Amino acid sequence: MKILIVITHGKIGGATNFVFWLARGLKEKNVEVKVAFGEGEYLKEKLEQEKISYVNFKWLKRTHNPLSNLFFIFEIKKFLDKEKFDVVHFNSTNALFGAIGAKIAKNKPKTVFTFHGLSVLDPNYKKGYLLKIIYWIIFKFLLLFIDTPVFVCKNNLEVARKIKLIKNGVVIYNGTPMPEFLEREVARKFFEEKTKMDLKEKFIIGSIGRLDYAKNYEFIIRNFSDILKNKPNAICIIIGDGPKRKKYENLIKKLKLQDKIFLIGELSNAPQYIKGFDLFILPSRYEGLSITLIEAFFAQVPILASDVGGNKEVVSKECIFENKKEILEKIKTLKIPKFQDIFRIEKMCNDYVNLYQKLCNTSSKIQRQDL
Repeated sequence: MKILIVITHGKIGGATNFVFWLARGLKEKNVEVKVAFGEGEYLKEKLEQEKISYVNFKWLKRTHNPLSNLFFIFEIKKFLDKEKFDVVHFNSTNALFGAIGAKIAKNKPKTVFTFHGLSVLDPNYKKGYLLKIIYWIIFKFLLLFIDTPVFVCKNNLEVARKIKLIKNGVVIYNGTPMPEFLEREVARKFFEEKTKMDLKEKFIIGSIGRLDYAKNYEFIIRNFSDILKNKPNAICIIIGDGPKRKKYENLIKKLKLQDKIFLIGELSNAPQYIKGFDLFILPSRYEGLSITLIEAFFAQVPILASDVGGNKEVVSKECIFENKKEILEKIKTLKIPKFQDIFRIEKMCNDYVNLYQKLCNTSSKIQRQDL
């Protein structure tokens, strides 16, 4: 069995880590695997360390340019005409265009697409009805070239059925390897260096995520003054970067919270610092199944997460909030979620191997019938 895993770019992020962990897990199970992506050194370096083969596609990129997507379709078709794969596994919106190329390629491999979230199609995405319609039409068309759509949580699958995007799909929960967490005091010492503050008596509310519309860190910034009424010694540390950084910096300055909220930038090894948090918070507007939430879950620190996507499939309702009132109430009685094995990387890899084998067996039966 030979698998090609495709993602739009190899820059640091949850989906990128998912692809790397899956590729490594497949290799450990003696499954022949190759990874395809556009630009990005992060994934390239990690794959090279594990001696996992990869290919860069020139026209695979995060873009709204239809010509780039069209060129990528023929680029991957040409590649698949030369190199045979049993299954091609797509993992992001622009990569999904490659499913057309896979199905018109000479060898016609089976295709899988993992929804790592519903993005614009999520009910909590509020930026434009017309955009939702356009995305729905594009996805509906591209999914015609996918044999099995995979969802990372039950919530996303249910929503996709409700909006008639798909009829059937499977759920495979994201899994992560157990991070090598730093000891609490070591992590807090690192935060002291970053914030240039003495944090010994501070209650650190922390998060890891991209500074964008989806992650909704504006919610924390705007409500932090009220949080301070319940936790006067609280500070907030957000690890990550993104398009909203300047806006958030200006908002923090406007609300005079420069000594309370710190945006310390992107870190390739961010999960190792989670034990330095007194509370991990995830205020997302919408989610698939957050890998950083699972990592915080493994760290066994108190968690508060918004009631979106698969969050409540990871943690219990005591760790879920719907609004400002709930977060202010629940921050008084924080809970450490009960550990569950279903988010282990081994289970995720086994589930995907079983899916690939099922697709390959189906393909073999069809070929025998044709003979």
